[in-house]
Amino acid sequence: MYFIEFSRQAQKFFNKLSDKDAKIVGEKINSIRENPFRFLKRLQGEKLWRLRILKYRVIIDVLVSKNKIIVLRIGYRKNVYD
Repeated sequence: MYFIEFSRQAQKFFNKLSDKDAKIVGEKINSIRENPFRFLKRLQGEKLWRLRILKYRVIIDVLVSKNKIIVLRIGYRKNVYD
C-alpha cells in the first residue's frame, strides 16, 4: 500500500474545489493506493504520471522504493500541463 502526499500547489487547488468535485477527486486519488499503475498513464518525455478525473487532471510522481505517491498538481485539462 502506498502513502499519498500532496504538494502545496495541489493542496491549494484541492481546497478550492466544490464539495461534490472534491469528494470525487479525493476518492479517486485514495483508490490508487493499492495498485497505482492500473489507473495512471505516463506523461511523454517525463518521469511523471497523470490521472484523469472528470474535467481535472492530476500529475503524480510515484516513488516505488519508498511506497509513496506524490500529488504534484491538480488542475483543469486545458492548463495543468503548462
